[in-house]
Amino acid sequence: MAYAAKPEAMGALISTLFADRLFEHGIPFVRVGLMTAYVQDRTAAELAGMKRRPADEAIGAALGIVAQAWDEAMTMHGMFRRTIDQCQQQVRLELEEVVDEHITLVRKATEAGQPVPNAHSAVPQTDQDEPSRVQMRTSGADPIPQHCAP
Repeated sequence: MAYAAKPEAMGALISTLFADRLFEHGIPFVRVGLMTAYVQDRTAAELAGMKRRPADEAIGAALGIVAQAWDEAMTMHGMFRRTIDQCQQQVRLELEEVVDEHITLVRKATEAGQPVPNAHSAVPQTDQDEPSRVQMRTSGADPIPQHCAP
């Protein structure tokens, strides 16, 4: 992808996808909130220690960690293995589709001779520059969410 991101931010995105899938399965808000809190606590230190990298790599780096924590949380809350597996599959497919779509957009822009944002020029010098990067748009993709709610 044409911008850099922290795996920690992508972990929040992935966690939001899991929460959304659980809402679709009719899981109550409070239960999803408890699982979200568990996942955030379980993954925070590991994801925070990871360096900024291209967004697709950041998604890949965060996915295994966050998916494992969601699996644990859903198991602790007595969810059926079939539901857990469906959520895992839905989240992975959704992420794969978005990344593939973005790569296709970038490839088409490159072939058409249109400029593609440079990931290295989008990297802020300090964490204080984070809000300006959050509002950045790349190749028609939606901006990175500023915050994720369960």
